[in-house]
Amino acid sequence: MRNHPLYKKFKQKVAEAELDIEGVRLIDFHTATRLLGERGFGNAFLTNMKSQLIAELQDQQDESIKQLFQSKIEALRSKFPDIEVERGREGDKPFITIWLKGKPEVE
Repeated sequence: MRNHPLYKKFKQKVAEAELDIEGVRLIDFHTATRLLGERGFGNAFLTNMKSQLIAELQDQQDESIKQLFQSKIEALRSKFPDIEVERGREGDKPFITIWLKGKPEVE
């Protein structure tokens, strides 16, 4: 998929439009044909292109959070030695939970 000319064009147009994951999800067939300027694909191919691009955007978000996490956590560890940190994802929204005095016990 990543090497297909239409996918490359789709990815470029989405980047130019500065769409996020939710924006990519909302692209329908009519919008995609207008965006790409052609109709040389079907709904299944559009669904596959969107899924691939969403996965790539999620990976980029995860990497950004990982870099933020690594750069900031060391400074926090020097001030809060009992710090506990947990990374996760809720749908397409990545998050970080930080407990400065250790993670509470769950009963």
